[in-house]
Amino acid sequence: MTVSETETEVPAASAIWSVEQVTAELRETYLAVAAAAVLLERTGAGCAHPAIRLARRSGEDALDLAGDAERQLSDGVHLLRADAGHQDRATIGALVEVLDTVREQLAGARARIGALPARIASAGQQLIGPEQHDRPSDPATETAAGQWHRAADQLGLMTESLSTAVAALTSYTGGLSGAEPATT
Repeated sequence: MTVSETETEVPAASAIWSVEQVTAELRETYLAVAAAAVLLERTGAGCAHPAIRLARRSGEDALDLAGDAERQLSDGVHLLRADAGHQDRATIGALVEVLDTVREQLAGARARIGALPARIASAGQQLIGPEQHDRPSDPATETAAGQWHRAADQLGLMTESLSTAVAALTSYTGGLSGAEPATT
């Protein structure tokens, strides 16, 4: 490697690092916007007001634009790496490594979400309390307890979905790596 090659690689490496940091922040922000969009959808369900519809469309547009921006940033990074001779590994091992990371993240989410229904049930018991069974019920308390129960059920279903995703990835990567028979 010559001095001039080193001089051109250092700014490129620095620029790549900066863009990768921006991309990571973009992904975090994307998740926050997606969560806000879901909350807006739930809160504004059935609302036909033009401002709510505009907010929904604009949120969806923002998510689409963020996804496109991330692809553009990633494509630029890959182009610079390929130009510098740093080809990304295109091996089964690299694919398994990425899928294992995804599986671990999903398993972590499953563990966190899996603990929430019990906490919600506990809060519901606190809300109702043992003395509530002897008194006339409060409609607001009953409604809130019912909503919390349904939320806990939804989180239970989410945990099951995450478990299915983890099992599918485990089976697939096991087949790719040769640790288990390949699945189709």
